[in-house]
Amino acid sequence: MLRRHTYGFGYAVALLAFIATPLAAAETSADAATMQQAEALLNAGNYEAAYQQLLPLEKTLAGQLNFDVLLGSAAVESGHYTEGMFALERALAIEPDHQLARAKAAKAHYYLGEIDASKSEFGYLLNQNPSAETAKAIEKYLAAIDKAMGLSTTFSAYLEGGLGWDSNINSATSANTIGLPVFGGLNFALADDAKRQSDSFFNMAGGAGFRIPVSAQVAYIGNVQFAKKINQHYQAFETGAIDLNLGVQIKQADDIYTIAAQDGHFYVDDSRFRRAYGAIAQWQKNIDPANQASIYGQYAKLEYDDSPIRDADRYVLGVNYAHAFDAATNPVMFLGAYVAQENAVRSNTRFLDQDIYGVRAGGQLVVAPSWLAYMSAGYESRDYQVEDLAFLRKRKDDQYDITLGVNYVPARYWTVKPQISLIKNDSNIELNGFERATMSINIRRDFNW
Repeated sequence: MLRRHTYGFGYAVALLAFIATPLAAAETSADAATMQQAEALLNAGNYEAAYQQLLPLEKTLAGQLNFDVLLGSAAVESGHYTEGMFALERALAIEPDHQLARAKAAKAHYYLGEIDASKSEFGYLLNQNPSAETAKAIEKYLAAIDKAMGLSTTFSAYLEGGLGWDSNINSATSANTIGLPVFGGLNFALADDAKRQSDSFFNMAGGAGFRIPVSAQVAYIGNVQFAKKINQHYQAFETGAIDLNLGVQIKQADDIYTIAAQDGHFYVDDSRFRRAYGAIAQWQKNIDPANQASIYGQYAKLEYDDSPIRDADRYVLGVNYAHAFDAATNPVMFLGAYVAQENAVRSNTRFLDQDIYGVRAGGQLVVAPSWLAYMSAGYESRDYQVEDLAFLRKRKDDQYDITLGVNYVPARYWTVKPQISLIKNDSNIELNGFERATMSINIRRDFNW
């Protein structure tokens, strides 16, 4: 995910608070009092207040070692990394071996995306024969940097479960009868299974993944995920899925190339309904810390266990763009577009051939401490290329969807996720049109090592 500042390794940096160089008195008693108040705010964790209190003194006290260290520390801890670097560079010009200034500079370099400089600063501190506690803290932070840079093997997993309600568990029409043009428009009554049904459900999901670096540029990646939806009443429409991905990732400067094999299995009523297997290739460009773009191509072979006449080859080409805004709520927005083609394998089922076009947009922002709100919306057009023999027309679908939700993090690694989704599929063949609303709340536990 894109964001202006990365806080994932703050816990390691916090361990560097052991460096507590006393600050000398300022030139005037008023300045000294202000600096003491700012130092107290800094020690109490009120970094922004400390920074704002020190900022007016910069014009007169810049260049004084103790002031620059204090201002630089407050600036870095409050997220003013560039301003903090200016103050810390002044301090290090006076006293190059000042450990607190170097520690804060290392942290600032990291958040400014200057990873090599950050590692160099921490490496310098490590070579100064620090105490065992100090060395352990620095090594933990260096390991965190290596992990963020993809230089060490990482594993991750998650488990999720929750409850919800689905207004249309079988994505079916609300009509009771359907007229078939092939029989002169004669109406036929639909079985209950072919009509819209609502139900409450229990949902569970999980997954695990790994990243194994071969070098600084190349890594093997893989993951497996599963999901299961258990309905309260309509067991025949219970669904499940197992997805596997295995590939290689190549990083060159700001470009990341990924090639992966994919194998997905979708189940209905505990029997496999469809298998989709193939490959995906993607090029991701990290334009700058706030902008990211990607282009991808995907192929999948679709095989339907109980309906082989629907077997098809699916091709997808898409682009994505994401932008992180510089604001207190850390808003992020994304846009995407794709084109696809699905071709039936059998020559006598060409009425299933379709051209697909789609767009997606969404975003997220922090609405309160530990609360993240998100929204996404999409549109997909499906144009079938051959006339349907039963309805004597080429099928045309326009599908719209919107999802709203929040992520609440009550504790580290735990997330509570209430969400609502709406789908509307308009079709020129009534049997294929439907509306669907889903509401759910899930609890997720993440694992990282």
